[in-house]
Amino acid sequence: MNKPAHLMGGVAAGIAAAKYIAPTVPYSGLVDGIVGSGVVFCGALLGSLLPDIDHRHSYIGRKLKIASFIISKTLGHRSVVHTPLIIFAFTAFLFFLSNELIGEAQALAKSFVIGLSAGMWSHLLLDLMTKRGIPLLYPFTKKSFRIANFKGGGIGDSLTTTGCAILIGLMLLNLL
Repeated sequence: MNKPAHLMGGVAAGIAAAKYIAPTVPYSGLVDGIVGSGVVFCGALLGSLLPDIDHRHSYIGRKLKIASFIISKTLGHRSVVHTPLIIFAFTAFLFFLSNELIGEAQALAKSFVIGLSAGMWSHLLLDLMTKRGIPLLYPFTKKSFRIANFKGGGIGDSLTTTGCAILIGLMLLNLL
């Protein structure tokens, strides 16, 4: 999938996370649910692009050149960074770090991590629909799995972008 498709998936994931998961984060004082939802949404947008840090020519790879170069050279594209295990571990690590904060900083950090995780999951879901797939069961096997056979930049991107737009509309209209 390309950047616009991943961003649209991130928007859908961000709205879903802000609507269904983030309300479990307790806010008080200066921060309310609207600010928290915005933080979730920002995290989801970043998360929707973050797994492609292992590709030096991706949008995020061009922004974080040194990290992308190191990850690309040591791990390769669509390897360990594109696995559920890494998303679980990365999310757990960031939640652990957020627990070290106090008050509103903790609530905002947790909201951001919720969004970041949702965005990364949307990225993996969309990459599962490509010809290359992702190593879903890593580290048990490096075999790539897919649920569709779309070519990046082709009709698959258009279909997923349209599907995400419909999903976003339904969530915003409170039909989901």
